[in-house]
Amino acid sequence: MKKTLVLTLIGEDRPGLVELVSQQIADHQGHWLDSQFSHLEGKFAGILRISVPETSAENLGTALRGLVDQGLRVMIEEGQQGSVDPSYPLSLRFVGLDRRGVVAEISEVLKKYAVSILSLKSHCAPAPMGGEILFHADFDVRVPVSVSCERLSEALESLSPDLLVDLDEPEAQAV
Repeated sequence: MKKTLVLTLIGEDRPGLVELVSQQIADHQGHWLDSQFSHLEGKFAGILRISVPETSAENLGTALRGLVDQGLRVMIEEGQQGSVDPSYPLSLRFVGLDRRGVVAEISEVLKKYAVSILSLKSHCAPAPMGGEILFHADFDVRVPVSVSCERLSEALESLSPDLLVDLDEPEAQAV
């Protein structure tokens, strides 16, 4: 029997951190499934999903938590498959003048419509013309089938006239 584990990692960025984690997973007969890693302000941070034999899970957890001695903190949660309400995938892109609270405003609308955020990538950059700073965000979400793209788009566009919203519905079936 296999267990699915979700790991979060953070430490001072340096070469070899992924190798430390991947070697422990391999040594305990684990299988690397999904991951996302980033370098932010000198820190290495990531999240990954693995599968491991139940008989190896406890020893793997001990080994991974032991990486703190090498400058990497690892948190481990057991994954679980829950019942999923019918939904469809949607990609949201936002561009607008940077201002305090913009992510809170967007996420408040998404919560109101029971939209689940699968991933969020954001950054700020100077506008091509002028000295303003632009906020850019890409969300991948799952939207309940009871919520139309049009209704969600209208709610997001009403946040601010200077926040451009682009919705892209990938070709996929409702789940």
